[in-house]
Amino acid sequence: MSRVLAILREDLGSGFALAGVEVRKAKDRVAGRDALRAAIAGRAYGVIVVEEELLQSLSPETREQVDAATVPLVIAIPGEMLWQEQPAPADDYVARLIRRAVGYQLNIKV
Repeated sequence: MSRVLAILREDLGSGFALAGVEVRKAKDRVAGRDALRAAIAGRAYGVIVVEEELLQSLSPETREQVDAATVPLVIAIPGEMLWQEQPAPADDYVARLIRRAVGYQLNIKV
């Protein structure tokens, strides 16, 4: 069975740890980047959850490699979330994740 890893700041990692996810807390972007590279190279994880800021700090070449990989599937989550009342855009975040993981567009009507 594939394992799930979350590479996050200390304040965000607690919720994932409570859910049973292995968490590596990154003090800064450099530590997070090193942890991400090691996790991808080790191939022990099926899914790696990281903060968007961490992915944005990677070089363009490394970012392309991470985006192209399907195992492990690297999922970026926003570190700073602001709650707002607004309609979801047509191509929302979850739909993009599903399209990337599955490989084609799914039309989900709610």
